[in-house]
Amino acid sequence: MNKPLSDKETLISMLTEIYDQLEELEVVLEASFSDLRKSLNKDEQAKLNASKQKLLGLEQCIDKVSAFSNLDIAATNPNQMLRALKLELGF
Repeated sequence: MNKPLSDKETLISMLTEIYDQLEELEVVLEASFSDLRKSLNKDEQAKLNASKQKLLGLEQCIDKVSAFSNLDIAATNPNQMLRALKLELGF
């Protein structure tokens, strides 16, 4: 009668060890994934900032080109400039 109880105790002991190991693994994985998530977020933020800078540069170039073309139009025909402004206001 002692032997079956002993087998049960051994089995419970083994299952308890497995459970403890799984809890430790969960903590390690959580920390690892947390660091990975932070790293990925940092990388994505850097990519977004780089894209933002490129877009700002393009917008500035477009503004310069637009300003030069508006000056050319105004210098050649002032009525055409007024017409262009009216069309822009209409939309």
